[in-house]
Parts: sequence; C-alpha cells; structure tokens
Amino acid sequence: MGEVPVIYAPIYMDHRAEGYHPENPERVRRVLDAIRPKVIVEPQPVRKEDAFLIHDPDYVDLVEKESRLGYSHLDPDTYVNDRTFEAALYALGGALLAYEVQGFALTRPPGHHSGVAGKALGGPTQGFCIFNNVAFPIKKLGLKRVAIIDFDVHHGNGTQEIFWNEPDVLHIDVHQDPRTLYPGTGFPEDVGGKGAEGTKVNFVLPPGSGDDAYLELLPIIESVLDDFGPEVIAFSAGFDAFEGDGLARIRATESTFYAFGKLARKAKRFYAVLEGGYSVGLSRGARAFYEALSGVEVEYKINQSPSALMTAIRDLIAYERSILRNYWKV
Repeated sequence: MGEVPVIYAPIYMDHRAEGYHPENPERVRRVLDAIRPKVIVEPQPVRKEDAFLIHDPDYVDLVEKESRLGYSHLDPDTYVNDRTFEAALYALGGALLAYEVQGFALTRPPGHHSGVAGKALGGPTQGFCIFNNVAFPIKKLGLKRVAIIDFDVHHGNGTQEIFWNEPDVLHIDVHQDPRTLYPGTGFPEDVGGKGAEGTKVNFVLPPGSGDDAYLELLPIIESVLDDFGPEVIAFSAGFDAFEGDGLARIRATESTFYAFGKLARKAKRFYAVLEGGYSVGLSRGARAFYEALSGVEVEYKINQSPSALMTAIRDLIAYERSILRNYWKV
C-alpha cells in the first residue's frame, strides 16, 4: 500500500487555550513525533459558506463572531480564540484533502461532537469540537456508500445527528458505555431515523475493557461492512481509549488501533481525521493505526480484560448483535 500521506497545516497549532486545556497543540506534535511521516501535505481552507453544508448558518456565524472577538468559550469545555474560526476552516479543508489523497488529517480543532447547531443529541457541551470534519467530504462531494468508523472512546454524537436520516452513510461508533462517560449518548438501540434504520451502529464497552473486547467486536464490524459494501471508509480516529490516556477508563493498546486501521482495506478509498487522544494514545495508538493504514505488517500483544468483566462484555456484545440481526447478516 505504501506510506499514507499526512495532512497538516501550521494554523492547526494556533487554536489554543489561554491556560492548560487537554485539547492543545501538543497533541499534533505527539502524533507527528510518533509516526514521522515522509509525506506531509498542507491543505487549503474552505469557504465559510462550505461549512453551511454540515452546520446551521447561525452556528457558523456564532463561531466566527466569537473567534473574531478573541478568547472566549462556547461552553465550559469548548474554547475559541482569534485563530479558531480560520483553523476550523482549514480543518474542513484538511478532511477534504485527506479524502482526495487517501490520507490521515491531523485536524484541529476536532469535530465529531459537533452537530448541526453545535451541541448534539442533548450532549451537555461540544466536547472541544468546532466543525464536524469527518462529515465534510461526504456532504461536499455527495459521496455515496460511505462507512464512518469512529473509535474515539467518546460517542460521536454530532456525526450521528448529522447522518441520522441518511441510509447511504453507515456510522459505526465504538465507545465506552455512555452511562459512564461524556456525552451520554450512543446506545445500541439507536439505529437511525425512518428509512435509515440499521445504518447507525453503536457498540458500547464497559470501563476496564481491553483489546480482547475490541477483537470480539471486529468480526461483527467486518460482517456489517461486507453486507453494506462501502465505497469509502472514513475514520474518526480518536486515541483516547488507549490505556492510561487520561480521559476514560478503557484499556486498549496498539493491537486495537492497528486492527481498526486494517479495516481501510474493506473499501476502494479511505480517509482519516484526528479526533481525541491526549497523551500516550497519541504516541502509541496513532502509530499503530498509521502502520496499518500504510500496510506495515506487525503483531502487537493483546491487553486482556479482567476475566469477570469479559463475561459481561460477551453478554453485551450478544445483545448488540441481536439488534443488528434485524438489519445485517451478523
């Protein structure tokens, strides 16, 4: 396959909080230091009006206004500064370029919690997100038969909201049990709106789940993908499920993120955009994911879940499979 291009714009570093914030420019530096790409491509910003394809104009206007005024917060989690609006337009451009070159876009600010008008599905905040980057190429180019795979430890509620009624977009989201983690959305029973039932797939894992839990899910995910037959796979690539990353209690390691990267081979085209990940996940998880995208063959040790928890995990997976059998050959 060859090394995958990395999409990066210096302005991604200019979106920053005045004090400490977990979503900071150091995140991108960690990924770059870990994967050391040979090919880095710089995107162009999209027009403000392009953002209207995924967000209400009033919301886009609000982000622009708050950014032009200087440093402030859209909500307790989500800050803007005088460079945020432009950086967010570059992030959309980065996602578009990632599709065009089949690359991995190190987009900041991130996007999967941002819905049509910002906060999505009753989420308490936008969770550090401004514009929904992974959704943009799909809307801009009118892509069909797209499978979005979101493996950030937090549910991509903004993405689910944007595509809730679209049967041609399969959204598979694997995340920590929403009863235990922000944004509190993304239950297995959430399967899509009228006419799109079954195309919104939520796999939830209890705190403490290791690589073995993900590896039990992967054959089900592969079956759904085979049944759907995607032409494009889009990754919302969050690495905060990595053990010890800091904002959740899942215990994934390199083998999980490598396995997700290998799913790119299930379609003719793919692209990936950076979502979460705040410490070790950005170094070790992102590197493993990038190795898989680039076709590097490597084996990683599997981090086992506690045996008592694995019973509960298998019961949960069996329940999730029972829901999916209404729509897919799983």
